[in-house]
Amino acid sequence: MQDNSELNLKQSVFSKNIILGMKWLFVIMLCYVLYQTFRQKEQNLTLIFDKFSTIFVSKNLFSFCLVFILIIVNWACEAKKWQILSDSFNPLSFTDAFQSVLVGLSFGFVTPANLGDFAGRIIHLKNQNRKQGIGANVLGNGIQFYVTLLFGILAYLFFFGVNFPIFHQIIFGLLVFCMILGVYIYLQRKKIDSYLSKFNWFYKYRIYLKSLFNLENNTFNNVFVWSILRFLVISFQFVLILQIFNINLNFIQLWSVSCLILLFKTVIPQVNFLTDLGIRELSALHFFSLLMVNLSSVISAIFFIWLINILLPVMIGGILFMNFKTR
Repeated sequence: MQDNSELNLKQSVFSKNIILGMKWLFVIMLCYVLYQTFRQKEQNLTLIFDKFSTIFVSKNLFSFCLVFILIIVNWACEAKKWQILSDSFNPLSFTDAFQSVLVGLSFGFVTPANLGDFAGRIIHLKNQNRKQGIGANVLGNGIQFYVTLLFGILAYLFFFGVNFPIFHQIIFGLLVFCMILGVYIYLQRKKIDSYLSKFNWFYKYRIYLKSLFNLENNTFNNVFVWSILRFLVISFQFVLILQIFNINLNFIQLWSVSCLILLFKTVIPQVNFLTDLGIRELSALHFFSLLMVNLSSVISAIFFIWLINILLPVMIGGILFMNFKTR
């Protein structure tokens, strides 16, 4: 009995040391990526500092307060989605869901193609539910993707009206096709599941797709509503920041471009969060150049949005992970 106790104690100490080592490895990776980010975007930081005297003024105080409140609302909406999606197989408190989202964001920041987001999201799930959690995360991202697609299509119509350049006609057509395809897959998901179940290889992956095929309409409606709310929060926050940086266009123009930036950020594959920032900048430059505005102010605004909406939550997620205790 004593030998077993000593063995269990050694295994426990070993496990704790492994987890501690992983935490410190994560911190080192996060610090390195942050260093590279600021090194590559030093000019953007300089632009923001140069604009301090014009943007950090009393008339913008309310807008700044609202912008920072919307950061919390944005990620709270995402946490609520995750809580709803996991409820059927692993109920989470809203606090655990919120922490999972931020830790996932932080993991995704230091891993290629945002893959770490999956690991961070399932950190509060029980071991036996983690495969299904991966599928639920894919489903949540998919619903958010189609909400972005929907608003992107509307933004295209607001921005271009009927005078689409040929390049954007092609993109618009592809967006509409993807939207119709997504609706069809959702409506036919039971038949697709039944058909794929005929193949033996499918059972190996079905656990990951269980959340999609067994998705109740009520759950879908709830997640869809929270996804719409989250998109509206982010796009409105975009508009506020663009106005703070003195980009003088009407609300519809600013909102349309904000939706289009979010659209391109979503549909263009990203290697990491620095690539995500580059996509935001390039799409913003493209659309705002058509409206003849000060592009240096645009770049400063986009970088500021990225700093507060991504980088700040990433750092908070890193702190939460360091304080995380295994269950």
